[in-house]
Amino acid sequence: MKLRLWGATIVGACVLGLTSPLAVQPASAAPASGAGVSAYYTDTTTLGDFVPTFNRITGLDRTANGQYALIAEDVLPARFFTARIGYSSETASFVGRPALNGGGTVLGPWFVPLLPGGAQFEGIRKTNGGYTVVSGGNNQFVRQIGPLGQFVRDLRLPAAWRPTSKSGVAGQRGLTGLAVGPQGQVSVLTAGGLKQDGRTSARLLTFGKTDREFVYRTDANKVAADVLAINSTDFLVLERGAGTLTNIFWTTTRDATSVTGKKKLSGKERAMPKRRIFSTTGTPRLATGDMSGLAWGNWHPDTPYAKKRSRTLLVVSQNAGSPTRVHSFEVQLPK
Repeated sequence: MKLRLWGATIVGACVLGLTSPLAVQPASAAPASGAGVSAYYTDTTTLGDFVPTFNRITGLDRTANGQYALIAEDVLPARFFTARIGYSSETASFVGRPALNGGGTVLGPWFVPLLPGGAQFEGIRKTNGGYTVVSGGNNQFVRQIGPLGQFVRDLRLPAAWRPTSKSGVAGQRGLTGLAVGPQGQVSVLTAGGLKQDGRTSARLLTFGKTDREFVYRTDANKVAADVLAINSTDFLVLERGAGTLTNIFWTTTRDATSVTGKKKLSGKERAMPKRRIFSTTGTPRLATGDMSGLAWGNWHPDTPYAKKRSRTLLVVSQNAGSPTRVHSFEVQLPK
């Protein structure tokens, strides 16, 4: 596709130069302020009808050079796909049409297929020789599956997250974002507050021998749609509002108050600091649609003596009455 660099410059702060779980050649850390970080919208491709599903593609993840895993939202049946999505850093554009090359069915315990309505998948990430998937909606869980979709285990949510009539993950404010850090640590993010918390007080949970929880505060009238690991403490968060208004923020658990094991938030906790690095309001010609998932692309070739490195960022979006789109951005960061 034709190169398009007319997108708005992403300004602000992010520490994308720190080691990432998918970094090809990790760049040195950017300044804490994120000075000099910028990015440009470059291109869009469509998935068209190559994915044989009636459901929306809500998540994608880079699994290898040009290779991605994708997951559909609902259960008819519950399917994920693998595909090649070619992209050229030299022309800053997609190469050819995306091509499906595999996938499988997400199964429950005892290899039982999920019933219709049994999940509302929001994300997929490659982990431990298979995948981790997250479901929101009416049946919320974080599930690890094998390479063909066979059930491995469900990750246990903390007590405060388990749904009851008055507490826990709540419908469309529940599980939505999924990230995997450089040591394979799995993190999930709620779209908004748990039932017992304020609507904008989303929680980030990182599973481990000792789980870790922090508050991520969304903007008013926004929900968090996805989260993408930069390193062990830093993330990108996709926030979506009314219509097609979407922002991407850099955020970090550094200097945020730990709320691990806390049943109910007071609202006075120090939330994860965040800084907006992209807004669709600055790209009026971008057919944003309903942006729902983030994925890294490759690092671009390094230029000796240059002061910056670049990496591709992909965003998948749904568009009523039109094919699913994948948008690309070039993120530039200081060495």
